[in-house]
Amino acid sequence: MSHFESARERVVVRETDSGMVEKLASELNISSSIAAILVGRNYTTFESCKTFFRPQLSHFHDPFLFKHMEVAVNRICSAIRNKEKIVVYGDYDVDGITSTALMIRVLQKLGAQCDYYLPNRLSDGYGISRDGIRKIADEGATLIISVDCGITSISETEYAGSLNVDMIITDHHEPKEKLPSAVAILDPKISGCSYPDKNLAGVGVALKLCQALGINTGLKEELWLPFLDLVALGTAADIVALTGENRIITKFGFDILAHSSNVGIKELVAQQNLTGKKITTSQVVFQLAPCINAVGRLGDPGRGVELLLTNRQEIALQYARELRDTNLERRALDSSVAQEAISWVYQNCSPESDYSLVLGDENWHLGVIGIVASKMVERFHRPSILFSVGSDGFARGSGRSIPALHLLSALEKCSDILESFGGHAAAAGMKVRSDKLDQFRRRFNEVVKTVLKPDDLTPVITADAEVELPQITPKFFRILKQMEPFGPGNMRPVLMCRNLQHRYSPRKVGNNHLKMAVTGGGIVMDAIAFNFGERFDEVRNAESLSVAFSLEENEWNGSRSLQLKVKGMSV
Repeated sequence: MSHFESARERVVVRETDSGMVEKLASELNISSSIAAILVGRNYTTFESCKTFFRPQLSHFHDPFLFKHMEVAVNRICSAIRNKEKIVVYGDYDVDGITSTALMIRVLQKLGAQCDYYLPNRLSDGYGISRDGIRKIADEGATLIISVDCGITSISETEYAGSLNVDMIITDHHEPKEKLPSAVAILDPKISGCSYPDKNLAGVGVALKLCQALGINTGLKEELWLPFLDLVALGTAADIVALTGENRIITKFGFDILAHSSNVGIKELVAQQNLTGKKITTSQVVFQLAPCINAVGRLGDPGRGVELLLTNRQEIALQYARELRDTNLERRALDSSVAQEAISWVYQNCSPESDYSLVLGDENWHLGVIGIVASKMVERFHRPSILFSVGSDGFARGSGRSIPALHLLSALEKCSDILESFGGHAAAAGMKVRSDKLDQFRRRFNEVVKTVLKPDDLTPVITADAEVELPQITPKFFRILKQMEPFGPGNMRPVLMCRNLQHRYSPRKVGNNHLKMAVTGGGIVMDAIAFNFGERFDEVRNAESLSVAFSLEENEWNGSRSLQLKVKGMSV
């Protein structure tokens, strides 16, 4: 059996229409490499580039383009007038928690009697439940507004109706053919909805409802704009495309986030040592969001909502510390599960025959297996599914995929073995009887082998443009910075430089990283290659290097310099 190694990358440069690149470079008076990055992202005219570089709040679409928006607004306003109790039914991830906090804050501003309900990941599972609806009805509510969930809750919506509780569903997930019988459904993906931006997160759809309420009540932007930090936090955390309205939300929302008047956000930012710093997508995704997510993964997600709703500094501080500590606990769990999973792959799998990795253990916490599945994909570049094997005879799994495999489609071909499953192309959850886990592992691998070619198991780094080191100036970097916020659909640009030489011999630093100084065209630049330590000898002995990298600013002892952050190398 050959030994598994970390996946070795292949670097390609994105092909763009050279005529279009030169035309845009001349129209905008920019270098052809910057123009190539823009053309590669389908910004090919002066107007589209202007909208991209200078997004405005006025570029938001009319919320009443949503099918059912008018009905939803009228029902909420009627509930507020008649002093009905409204309950916001959220989800336990960051998107669901921020959606819940946004809706509650806006409803309170409108004078509504309102409360919220969140399911517990470990005991209730995902989405709207009959138990949840019954508890809400028992407490006297007559209107439920779901956020970030509910689009497939057909029987639950009928059950709510039987208890004289109306439902307004706001969601961004894929609908099934049959829709729930709700008073109104706000989801840009439902049939007949002419809303132009289909990429909103759950919190983005909730924002559109708040915008419509603002128009209806005459409060306009004043109703929702102060809470755009919540919307940006949930949007970035949900890994949706940061294009269109999501770009406007994050661009303006991150600015508010950095100086938030929300005491909970302020304390959370302080706990992560980000006070006074510019907030970026990676700080949200890797520092702020995991703290909010951790309480949903390891217990009661209500603590996340309470942090975002409190107006008292001492309570905010208590919750922010609790979230930070829970996240540290979650990271320790991640780390031990990841070590066990990686070691299992080395002992039991072969790169030639295992095109997918499926493994499980009764000691693996249900709340962290999705994160570890992502780490497995990163390391081995294969679709990976991890299961937490329960004492009830069932194993609950979370999977992540690679671009070449649509995970949900692959699971459909194993549906006769699975008890239940759901998700999309890149991520999915599933449940299987523990005694069928080996059968599922074999079948899933067979399915994956029919779809993937050996080449698909090599990660591809796609560079946006080819450059030479002398082109990388502070002005060039400033233009790249104006393309922020980066994220899916608008990733940080990756550049490619060929024929670079070592200025000094590279050295190993930290855990498994390489620090280098490279030279080309008479220019010397520092480079850092994270997790490239095992290629030290190959890189050190190379006469010349081709390097794919993103650009970052390195601050050391008060002085700033540009540094190449290596994504891929060939010698």
